[in-house]
Amino acid sequence: MPAPRGRKAASAQSVPAPRGRKAASAQSAEAQPAEQPLAEYDRKRDFSRTPEPAGAPQHGRGPLTFVVHKHAATRLHYDVRLEWDGVMPSWAVPKGPSSRIGDKHLAVHVEDHPIEYAKFEGLIPKGEYGGGEVIIWDAGTYSPDEGGYLSFHNREEAEQRMREGLAAGKLGITFRGHKLKGSYALVRTNKVENGREQWLMLKHRDETASDHDLTAENRSVVSDLTIEDLQRGVVPAPDHVIPAQPTDLRGAKWANFPTSIEPMTAEQRSGAFDDARWRFEPKLDGMRVLALVQDGEVRLVSRRGLDAAERFPSVAKAVGRQPASTLILDGEIVALDEHGTPSFELMQERMHLTGSADFR
Repeated sequence: MPAPRGRKAASAQSVPAPRGRKAASAQSAEAQPAEQPLAEYDRKRDFSRTPEPAGAPQHGRGPLTFVVHKHAATRLHYDVRLEWDGVMPSWAVPKGPSSRIGDKHLAVHVEDHPIEYAKFEGLIPKGEYGGGEVIIWDAGTYSPDEGGYLSFHNREEAEQRMREGLAAGKLGITFRGHKLKGSYALVRTNKVENGREQWLMLKHRDETASDHDLTAENRSVVSDLTIEDLQRGVVPAPDHVIPAQPTDLRGAKWANFPTSIEPMTAEQRSGAFDDARWRFEPKLDGMRVLALVQDGEVRLVSRRGLDAAERFPSVAKAVGRQPASTLILDGEIVALDEHGTPSFELMQERMHLTGSADFR
């Protein structure tokens, strides 16, 4: 195999080991020096020609993030990139992720990518490594979920669990993305081709599993462009990224959790109007409730300031399953009829129940 541009070919004794393992020369049992993060990524790219970011390891805060690139290289595939330890370990999935139970899609473990790559969308020039169009097919946050518990709120713990999973050859992951949702697994096989470990990506059985073809959703979650748009010469807008965390929002500031908050209420007007600065929603005929989650503890507060969690325990439990440990949701509890339509009559019946045994 020819050496990458500008570098000497490595001897059999100096080939770097896969991430997390020790390298041994053919003539010596002594471990070789560990390769620097992103060294393989850098070797494969000429940054004077490709718009891909050079980058360096970056350690963030908050939940771990992920991105999935749809990449029309020599062969169309999807690159699943999971942030931890300052870089994005990556797997190339030729068939793309699936939400169907039983699908086991090949996932080739490739070189780590820089965190900055999560923002990359555009064209890698022909003749360069991975030449072709790239869109951000999905993005969001994730947590290891092996053992049935999540670490969205503890980055250090999450990264340690990911290291252990990589070494063991099995990564259980809960995705919180636009397209990828719920629990998945990446499982290492015994096969290695062209120096690349062959893994499998599969969906765990949960409420997000379905027969829906995820790859039919072909637009970028950032620019709304498709691969075909890029092939026609459409250029993604620069610096157009989806905030993965609240601190990514322009103007966001750290503040103490509020002790009280009043829900926004409607104001009467003389007539209907159309204004791009306003969003409109239908009247739902339910019960207005604020859901306050602080360090995982859930409170449901009615518009009058009364505790509603005891009367609607299933709602409180569902809110508690959200990945965010601290948030405030302003919503409405509704009762649906057999057609899935909010029913004021059914809601009235539910609100007037008196026995705690009837609450669910």
